[in-house]
Amino acid sequence: MQNMKSNTNMPSENLSDSLKTPAKPRYRLTKLGEQMARLPIDPKIARILLAAKKHDCMAEILVIASALSIQDPRERPLEAREAAAKAHERFTDKQSDFLAYLNIWDSFQRERDKGLSNKQLVQWCHQYFLSHLRMREWRELHRQLTEIAIEMGLTSKEQAFRRPPVQEQLRPSENQSDQDLSAKLKQKQLGKKQHRAQIRAAKEAGYEQIHRALLTGLIANVGMKSPDGHDYTGARGSHFHLFPASALFKSKPKWVMAAELTETTRLYARDVAAIQPEWIEQEAPHLVKYHYFEPHWEQKRGEVVASERVTLYGLTVLPRRPVAYGRVAPEEAREIFIRSALVAQECDLKADFFVHNKKLIREIAELEHKSRKQDVLVDEEALFDFYNQRLPELYRPSENNVGRAFMPDTADTAAQTPSGINARPTVSDGLNRQRLSETPKPLADIRTFQSWLKQAEQENPRLLFLSKEDLMQHAAAHITEEQFPKFYKTADGKFKLNYRFEPHHPLDGVTLTVPLTVLNRLSAPALEWLVPGMLREKLQLLIKALPKQIRRICVPVPEFITQFLESNPNRQEPVIPQLAHFIAKTAGDMRLLEQINLDDWQAFKLPEHCYFNLRIIDDGGQELAVGRNLAALQQELGQAAAVTFRDNTQEFERDNVTAWDIGTLPESIKFARGKQQLVGYLGLQKEKNGNIALRLFDTAEAAQVAHRQGVIALMQLQLKEHMKDLNKGIPGFTQAAMLLKHISADTLRDDLTAAICDRAFIGDDELPRSEKAFKEQIKRARSRLPAVKEAMSRYLQDTAAAYAELNAKLGNGKHPLAALLRSRMQNLLAAGFAQCTPWSQWPRLPVYLKAMTLRMEKYSGNPARDAAREADIQELEQMWQEKVDALTKQNQALSDGLKMFQWQLEELRVSLFAQELKTPYPVSVKRLMKEWESLK
Repeated sequence: MQNMKSNTNMPSENLSDSLKTPAKPRYRLTKLGEQMARLPIDPKIARILLAAKKHDCMAEILVIASALSIQDPRERPLEAREAAAKAHERFTDKQSDFLAYLNIWDSFQRERDKGLSNKQLVQWCHQYFLSHLRMREWRELHRQLTEIAIEMGLTSKEQAFRRPPVQEQLRPSENQSDQDLSAKLKQKQLGKKQHRAQIRAAKEAGYEQIHRALLTGLIANVGMKSPDGHDYTGARGSHFHLFPASALFKSKPKWVMAAELTETTRLYARDVAAIQPEWIEQEAPHLVKYHYFEPHWEQKRGEVVASERVTLYGLTVLPRRPVAYGRVAPEEAREIFIRSALVAQECDLKADFFVHNKKLIREIAELEHKSRKQDVLVDEEALFDFYNQRLPELYRPSENNVGRAFMPDTADTAAQTPSGINARPTVSDGLNRQRLSETPKPLADIRTFQSWLKQAEQENPRLLFLSKEDLMQHAAAHITEEQFPKFYKTADGKFKLNYRFEPHHPLDGVTLTVPLTVLNRLSAPALEWLVPGMLREKLQLLIKALPKQIRRICVPVPEFITQFLESNPNRQEPVIPQLAHFIAKTAGDMRLLEQINLDDWQAFKLPEHCYFNLRIIDDGGQELAVGRNLAALQQELGQAAAVTFRDNTQEFERDNVTAWDIGTLPESIKFARGKQQLVGYLGLQKEKNGNIALRLFDTAEAAQVAHRQGVIALMQLQLKEHMKDLNKGIPGFTQAAMLLKHISADTLRDDLTAAICDRAFIGDDELPRSEKAFKEQIKRARSRLPAVKEAMSRYLQDTAAAYAELNAKLGNGKHPLAALLRSRMQNLLAAGFAQCTPWSQWPRLPVYLKAMTLRMEKYSGNPARDAAREADIQELEQMWQEKVDALTKQNQALSDGLKMFQWQLEELRVSLFAQELKTPYPVSVKRLMKEWESLK
């Protein structure tokens, strides 16, 4: 009874278990599968036949499909392999082995159409190494497939059977009789060219249709040529080679498709054809996979794009192509759009908010460039948050709402919208244009953003406008226009200043833009003071470069700098000498100046931003040169600046001046050049051709030098008789010229004449700037000329005699001092020495030469003492020479004190080596060292 109960309950338990077990999925054939099932051939071939209808190549595919379903009709007997290969060449196609089947079919069909008997067809097949039996089998299978295709409605009876293509002949020109021979030849060549082009175009079109249809069934047999070998990489990591009998074996195209892969000693691809990789994606979109990488903002396209890679079974079909990333990952694309297009401003939006925000950010960034601290402008994250809170995640064009126009839930977004770097959106084929236009769009491109902005601004016109409070971390009250002016002011006007904080950049610091016309008028000492807001840092770095025992005096440095600036230093003079003087004054010991080596201090290299960056432009605003070394720029462009300065100033200048009929010359004149007011300096100038002209100079120093020479030249024209007498030579010139034989006689005569004229005509007088003063100067010149001429004659003869005596003493150069003294003698009496020697030093020239002679005589008594004294002089002379070279390099004039220091060194030599000759004033090493410190 118990067993019966058990048996009774069993069916109910099985039913319960079956309800709990999930039902297995039921697989059903698609419409395409149902059509393939009706074809009694390999499913791959069946798929090819169905694709042939789409590509309108059913007749060709029926021939190829039936050929692929039987054994190859071509025979290759071992004893006649070469003959067979040669016979098969007439059927070969260089691009595709599949087309060889069409060529065989067409050739066989042409023979049948000739009405050949069965025996003759067998002979023809034997001639071309074709199996007649397989040809019959091929034709039979083709007939059966054709009937099925017609029955299935894949093609019509008229289009199902392929007819061999007829070789079209060139048609002669209709008016050929009316043309001459050359015209006939040209017409014939043109006709051939057009005929070949038509055949090629038809073949290419047919090739693509046939092979795209074949690709649908042979998609797993595609391969790409390996870049470093002769094999091909296929699907799922396979590698294969082309079969040697293939027509493509030698050419080896980049992409191929094979009918089958056969493995013998290697994996070989048989019956292959060249294809384009784009066909793979188009014919098998359900099999390829899409991968996305490197999403970024593309300014030219105005949207966020990513690189897309298409693969088929692991084989890369398309390695990279740009696609709109908003359809792939909307959220990530929106973030990139905000960060790049709006925050980084990498777009060409003309919207009011964008122009306003860009200008405001630039103004606040300018404050950071001035203060050289990135602590004013908010970071990019703050700007991103501003836009992120106001821009919707998605935008539906048909909606009237603004702000966050479309914000689906996270779960819905994940389910409906593809996201992630490896996702690709799919759109149903049934969507019409209206539904597509209503699909929510991500804000990842300019066009969508502008559409949303147009709606959003209707409700809130200032929705995306930033304010200073949104952008500034603090008020930046210390960054004032007084500390960081917009213009650098000089006597010639004001010039624009640009600030930039970007260390190691060529434009780091403050850039002063000046026209070429005022380049020579810039003052290097004035430029050392930079702008007030950047001066304190420069002074701090200069103090840091001092030795520790001196730097200690400046502690605390900020307060010391404040005291120095409050002492109102002269901002037209160099910084370092004034700062050194203030340090000594603060310490209460002026002797401290002797411990500060000003030359080393000035040579200390500060960071680039501690010097003005000078940008020189022409009248059209074009940049000519940029640099921080004013002297180098003046040396490079100084002459061009002087010439440019005189352009369009003909009203002030005059050529070929022969008498003072130019009125009174003012020291300076003001004139306008464009929008700029300039100051020029007038003066006479002796031109290279010897004429005298009135010129306008850009600096007072250049005008002074030129005016002195111009006045002398003009006075020479007025004193012609006196100049004739002077040119005949001064008394004793011939004898002196023979003694000073290292200088040519003509050079010496011109030099002496120029020196006499300079002394007699001008001397220490003030240069005349009016006709009255010029005439008075001529009267003085007439009276002084004889006395100056006589004095010059006497000085010259004494100097020449002393030179001859010293030269004789030096003799063959065996004396230990011979090389040193000969060098000094040559420097003292070099060519042009007459004009370089101040008039007050002329009487001393023979003394300096005699001192050298006495030094030679005394040398043997105490060579060590002579060497020690020479060392002291060398130290002073080296310091003087370095200073002169530095000023010359900087295009700065030498002071009178610096010029006279050279002659004081000569007097020191007299004092140390020939005391009996005496000096006009006390001189010693200690005195000159003190004098040098005052000069520095």
